[in-house]
Amino acid sequence: MLALRRGARFRSQYLFSVSLAQDVKARVDIVDLIGESVPLIKSGRTFKARCPFHAEKTPSFVVDPQRQSWRCFGACSEGGDIFGWLQKRENIEFKDALRLLAQRAGIRLEPASPERAVRERLQQRLLDANSAALNWWRSLLADSPSAEHARAYVIERGIEEASAAQFELGYADGADGDLQRHLATLGFRSEELEQAGLIVITEHGPRDRFRNRLMFPIRNRAGACVGFSGRALDDDPAKYVNTPESPVFQKRALLYGLNFAADAIRQAGSVVVVEGYTDVISAHAHGSPNTVASMGTALTEAQVALIAPLAKDVRFALDSDAAGQAATRRGIETVQHAFADGILRGQDRLSADIRIIELPPGRDPDDLIREQPDAWNALIAAARPFLDFLLDQARARHDLDQPRGRADFADELAPVIQRISDPVIRSAYVNRVAALAQVDPKLIASRPAPRGSEHDAHRRTPAESPRRPQPRDPVQTAFAALAVAHDAVARQLNDDALDLIDDAEDRQIVAARIAAQSSSDWTDLLSPPQQEQAAALRRYAADTLPPFTDSDAVDAALDAAQRIRERRSRDHLRILSMQVAEFDQALPNGPVAKAAAALDRGDDDPLDPDILPAADMVLQVRDRAAALHNDDNRGPRQQHAPVPSLE
Repeated sequence: MLALRRGARFRSQYLFSVSLAQDVKARVDIVDLIGESVPLIKSGRTFKARCPFHAEKTPSFVVDPQRQSWRCFGACSEGGDIFGWLQKRENIEFKDALRLLAQRAGIRLEPASPERAVRERLQQRLLDANSAALNWWRSLLADSPSAEHARAYVIERGIEEASAAQFELGYADGADGDLQRHLATLGFRSEELEQAGLIVITEHGPRDRFRNRLMFPIRNRAGACVGFSGRALDDDPAKYVNTPESPVFQKRALLYGLNFAADAIRQAGSVVVVEGYTDVISAHAHGSPNTVASMGTALTEAQVALIAPLAKDVRFALDSDAAGQAATRRGIETVQHAFADGILRGQDRLSADIRIIELPPGRDPDDLIREQPDAWNALIAAARPFLDFLLDQARARHDLDQPRGRADFADELAPVIQRISDPVIRSAYVNRVAALAQVDPKLIASRPAPRGSEHDAHRRTPAESPRRPQPRDPVQTAFAALAVAHDAVARQLNDDALDLIDDAEDRQIVAARIAAQSSSDWTDLLSPPQQEQAAALRRYAADTLPPFTDSDAVDAALDAAQRIRERRSRDHLRILSMQVAEFDQALPNGPVAKAAAALDRGDDDPLDPDILPAADMVLQVRDRAAALHNDDNRGPRQQHAPVPSLE
């Protein structure tokens, strides 16, 4: 009795309304919660285990994901919902169970107040108004003569009668004011209908928001109707009109069809994310009940949080046009940021479970599902890892034959790859991107985001300088610093030396220094930022390098140049090897080595043109390795005053 009295006091301190309980339950899946401490085994549509509250040999503890409840059918006969589970398991009071579960769900509890009580009552009135509007629109679609063209459209779109009933489609007729008058007879005021988004207040008075439209009710995870989307049935330029943001409708925190799909998502262990309402309806009717829609927007973190307790495998099947591809990329970034920020608790491996369902050009999911359901299921099964999708998309956008194209390619993919938590997966894709960009994998693994990019803005504090704090390659930086600081070095160099410097800014500064030879005013050839960097190179030479004489400075520069060339030779060998592996991975049965042997022998039989580039690379790798081996066996290189090892 004491616990009950304390619970009663808690309810007076925190308004525990039905809507709050539903909100917490919508975000905390009972199977996920109980499964963290009890080894649940799938049994039909439920999960079973030995009861954790008493000793038994035969499992009698049952968790029902559809009802979001648990019960022991054995000796203790305990049961309840997520709140009851946590109270019983942790021996805590109701207030603590609610607090912990709300925290897990990302819901902030607010102390009771008159304002909070008003909001709670308003939310319930808006839900009631939506429910009444839905009943009215459903009756019109079913029986009204004015809805004949709406019924014809439903048939034309291939929506079966059972599906229309399951998803509760309705019809808002073209007669302005009909809905408002009907709801007024049920006691709803104009202010409530406006806040629910059902009417619009204009200078000519209130008007129904939805007219001559096929109505799709939008329900939250718990099944409450929180809003609508209306599809135009005439030539209205606004193809879809949605409920505006309201106290019960936040589009970014809803997934269309999730109330129907949740159990199927859990059973399949995966969720298919499409873009539109009819995509979901067709998918559920043709064997893909684990499908939801982001309602035409990129997936948000709030939507990802709804999926997280149900599945670790997210498959995107958005339209194949440019907008759909862009939404796919934004959705992927959202999922990545979500698990990186801890929203997807304990699901670090999700990065390997995001896949892309690639649709044929010009097809959307709705048409494909209805016309070729077997092809749709095959595409789901063959969904590609999202990193492969991104890599191919980036490769198509950038000219990898040009240095600038390779740099842009690396800039686009490096931030994505760096956010992968699994080190094995991250390393594999670092190597693949490095091979295609023809750079050392270390550059991909440590490459900063492009200046001014979203990633760069997120990572850099206002006090940080956009100039990198440390050189990427100390030997190249030392070489550039020697050229800038010593006239004797600059006089020994020609334009070929510029190829030894990867950094574009350093390369331009050294080019100006070589062109000016010993001129004291050579920095006048530079822009102000370049003058600042030239001064930084001088400081680097003074602070880091020994106080060389002219002769020693030239020897040190020659030594640095030789070391840069040797490293590049080895890097090139490694890149060629990775490119060969990339070809071999993409081709069946690894035929590259055999083709290389045939090419080396000069066989007359023509080689497969798809394999020929890789076979040629194999020979390049072999020849380069032999050359490096011969260089290593020629004895010590010429001794110059060395540049100190800064690596």
